[in-house]
Order: sequence, then structure tokens, then C-alpha cells
Amino acid sequence: MIVTVATVVVLVIGVLSLVLALYGGVVSSAIIEGLDQDAEQQHRSEQRYYLLGMIGIIVLAARVLIAPLFFWMLQSLVPYCPGAMCSYGVVNVGAPYSTIGTVLKLFLPFAYGLWILLEIANRREPKLPLMGTLARSFLLVLVPLILLDSSADVILVVSIRPVLVPCCSSIYDVNPPFSPSAFLGQEVGALLLTLMISISLVLIGVQWFEKYSKGIPMLTLLLSAFAAALYFITLHDTYAPLVLGLPNHHCPYCLFQEFPDTALFSGLFWLGVASASWRVVLEVFWKRRAMPFENISSLSGFLRKLSSVMILFSMISVLSHLSLLL
Repeated sequence: MIVTVATVVVLVIGVLSLVLALYGGVVSSAIIEGLDQDAEQQHRSEQRYYLLGMIGIIVLAARVLIAPLFFWMLQSLVPYCPGAMCSYGVVNVGAPYSTIGTVLKLFLPFAYGLWILLEIANRREPKLPLMGTLARSFLLVLVPLILLDSSADVILVVSIRPVLVPCCSSIYDVNPPFSPSAFLGQEVGALLLTLMISISLVLIGVQWFEKYSKGIPMLTLLLSAFAAALYFITLHDTYAPLVLGLPNHHCPYCLFQEFPDTALFSGLFWLGVASASWRVVLEVFWKRRAMPFENISSLSGFLRKLSSVMILFSMISVLSHLSLLL
């Protein structure tokens, strides 16, 4: 184990997450059992639910927070790994746990954030109508995901060693590089970049016109998924080589290392796309259960504004970097 501030923080949060997730699973199980029994047991389940809500928010917020800290840890370990020129070298050292952790950090925070938002919205209803649903989803879905996520972090931190490894050139500088523009032509890279910026801006506008059509919320979800996929592809295919000034180097880790603001705004873009999706799922869930929309209107409005601002700032960052190349 390489002992640094970053590895200690990730290790501690990983261990605490494991413990809290297991305890939350026990509380969830007790809540579910009590819901089908007499009034006294149902009342106890309701009391336990407030405990579960506190545990859930703490552990899930910690797992969301660990995502940027995880990538910070990878970057901080670069000087300790001979041959590593960027975070990808550290990923090579910690494989396969580093790869598993990286993939999980990109996708699982979406599920964590959605549960937190549903929990916050549920507490605005006097009868806690989502108590059973949230308890079951925590036990059956989130506990296994947290255990997998946290275990991968703990094993990675404990097993990583200062060994000689190949860096990003071993995969990102192969000829031809694994990117659409390498196989289909450079114009495809420009098209991907244009589409990514355009669809992201359209996503901002669409969110403010959802009240005029019942089908627009679904369009928001589709645009969110499409924009996220395009951002991921374009980052590797076009954006990294352009900003780095190295046409044949497609490494996003090098991009984030050399231009830390791109890492920040990539995180903001993720938050913007996730916020748009969270809001739509929350609103659809609420309407299908015929619950008063007024109770979540302020939360919904906040998520719409958050999504719009985060995506807009991210696109301004992309355009500012591109303008410097002209």
C-alpha cells in the first residue's frame, strides 16, 4: 500500500461505507418486515425509516463524494509509480480493481443521487408513501452496489504498489488509435464535437419547455443519455488531441492532468446531465403515484436550474478551449 492523504481518505470512506451499508441493510430488512404486520409494527417501521433515511443519505453522499476523490487519488499516485506519466499508469498498476472502480465511479453515483432525491421528496409527504419502495430498493439494489463499489476501493488502495508500468502510450498511441475519426476520417471528429455541443445546448432549452408537451420529459431523458455518450466519445476522439496539441494522442487522463479545468468541467457536465435525468425520473414517479406535484415543485425547479447552469458552463469551457486553437 502506498500511504498518502488521498489513499487514506479513500480507504477510510470505503471501510465506513461498507459498515454503514450493512447496517442500513439490516434496518431496511426490519422496515420491510414490519410493513405487513399490525399497526404497532408499522409504526416501528416508520420510526426505523427515519434512521434508514439518515444512514442512506450519509453513506450515499459519501459514495458520490468519493467519485472525484477517487480520480484525485489516481492522479496523486503518479509520482509513486515508475513509468507512469499520467493517471492511466496508476490504473495499470491497480488493474483490474482500478478499472472496475473507474467504471463504477462513472455510473453508480447516478443511482445513489436518485435515491437521495427520492428520500428528500418522500419526507415532504406526511404519510411517507415511498417508505416501502425506498427500503426495498436500498436493501436489494443499493446495498449490493455499495458493497461492490466500496470493496473495489479498499482492495485497490491496499494492493497498489510502486511498480514499473507502461503508461497511456501503450493504448492511446497505437496506430491507428481506437477512435471513430481514425477509421472514418477527421471530419467525423469535427462532426462529433459539433453534435456534442449542439445537443448539450438543446438539452438545456428542452428542459424549459416540458410543460407544453407530455412527450418532452422522455425527450429530455433521451437527450441526456445521447449527450453523455457523445461527450465520452468526443473527449477521447477529438477534444483531448485538440487541446493537448497532439493529434495522435487521445488520452483523457493526460488532458485532465495538463488542463485541470477540463476535469472540473467534465465533472460539472456529468452533474448537469444527471440532474436532468433525476428530475424527470422524480416527476414521472410522482405523477404515476398521483401524489401532489406541489410538494416537489421547488426541488424540481432547483434540479432544472442546476442542470442548465452546469451544462452551460461545461460547454463554455469547451468552446473557450477551442477558441484558443483558432
